[in-house]
Amino acid sequence: MDVHFITPRQNALVYIVKILSGTLLSWFGLRAVGIAEPYWAVISVIIVTEPDFSVARANFRARLINTLSGSAIAFLTLVVLGGTFWAMLTALIVAVLVAMLWSGYPSNWRLGPITVVILMSAALQGQGPQQELNLALLRVAEVLAGSAVALLQALIYSRLLSPRPPAP
Repeated sequence: MDVHFITPRQNALVYIVKILSGTLLSWFGLRAVGIAEPYWAVISVIIVTEPDFSVARANFRARLINTLSGSAIAFLTLVVLGGTFWAMLTALIVAVLVAMLWSGYPSNWRLGPITVVILMSAALQGQGPQQELNLALLRVAEVLAGSAVALLQALIYSRLLSPRPPAP
């Protein structure tokens, strides 16, 4: 029987430790400041976490760009077109266009349109622009917090495990 499908990948333990510790830091840290269920921070920890600091930094940048663009597009669409299914479709089209037309937009561009759908869903449930703005700002704060935790962990990890030159 071939059991190679259960062979752990390189850095598996690193990912487990960093995602677990990042989740705990983000969850309890944000709950301590009054955010009841910081799921977006946990999602951001998972998305940004990498053993390599430069990859984590690129993931952080991509997460930030996608969250800000998706939040801005969702809120502007809500203000201009209201909170309808057709407005959400319009916002989705705009989010995809922004990602496709903006040179240098992060490769994981789908997070922008996903942000639009999540934020517009509050409006589709009958909540007003103020609730939408609050939700957008809360999401941005959570994403920044979770992403920053993952980026900081990558920095610490790279410093602790990088080979040091021998002493003269």
